[in-house]
Amino acid sequence: MTNALLKPEVMEVEELGPTTARLILRPLERGFGYTIGNALRRILLSSMEGAAISKAEIAGVDHEYSTIEGMREDVIDVLLNLKGVAVALDTGADEAVLQLDCKGPCTVTADQIRISHNAQVKNPDHVIAHLDDRGKLKASLYITRGRGYVPATRSLRGGEKSTDDANRLLLDASYSPIRRVAYAVEKTRVEQRTDMDKLVLELETNGTVSPRDAVRSAAHILQEQISVFLTENEDVPVGMDPVFLKPIEYLELNTRALNSLKKMEILYCGDLAVSTEHDLLRTPNLGKKSVDEIKACMAEKGMELGTQLPGWPPAGLKRSTGQEELAAGQSSAAGSS
Repeated sequence: MTNALLKPEVMEVEELGPTTARLILRPLERGFGYTIGNALRRILLSSMEGAAISKAEIAGVDHEYSTIEGMREDVIDVLLNLKGVAVALDTGADEAVLQLDCKGPCTVTADQIRISHNAQVKNPDHVIAHLDDRGKLKASLYITRGRGYVPATRSLRGGEKSTDDANRLLLDASYSPIRRVAYAVEKTRVEQRTDMDKLVLELETNGTVSPRDAVRSAAHILQEQISVFLTENEDVPVGMDPVFLKPIEYLELNTRALNSLKKMEILYCGDLAVSTEHDLLRTPNLGKKSVDEIKACMAEKGMELGTQLPGWPPAGLKRSTGQEELAAGQSSAAGSS
């Protein structure tokens, strides 16, 4: 236990602005600052889910190289400005259609977009176009949910516009809500150790998500991608923490407690988690002191007795009791004596 890796104990969040924050994670074992910082940065920049305007239908416009009378910008400039509108869809919504209807003279900004019940605009001051007294801009903006950067050519079905999209202008959609991410690793001290890492992560979002929530989502993505390494079982139930599928050796129990649990066919952390303290006290060779040690080991791994695990044990879980190995070990010990 004394050689266990230190876990981060502190995460400080410094708000630098409405959409910018600095997060500090410490202490970390030497080298872990770069490992975690680089992984989170790559996920934040490439794999975050968000919403964006992917199509626009502008009245009187057939293609992006058109012009509109009374508008300073060309249509292609308006489309570029629409790409900068930060939109957010409510949870469970995958698309929405917003309306824009303006008459000049005025400066058309994002706050003039009529929002719907399942979508919001987060940067209302963003400029879209400038109209004089002859200008008029009427458009339908199609919002979709996605991940990363999707060129307009990839939005085409079969490489061609569908009938529904005939009068719609396709936009390159940048779904990522992250504008900028940078990290630095500094030295910190823990008692007598002076070689520990402190990770300083600074990021800016487009306002559709807070920096803290963005980092939390990135951490969940990283956890999901490596969770397969936590178990040898391929059929992990959806929503179940893979740690429950690890063998009880993962808890680093003493040999006596480990063998007693195996005799009761408690082979996985999930088997132990669904058991109660009363169940363990009824187990041969397990007294109150041993049960308290088991509870302490479980607490170090984020588990506790009496946990409700719907669907436990999952189908296909290997239920080899290990009695053969135990018996073989006892026979070998007897033979050597």
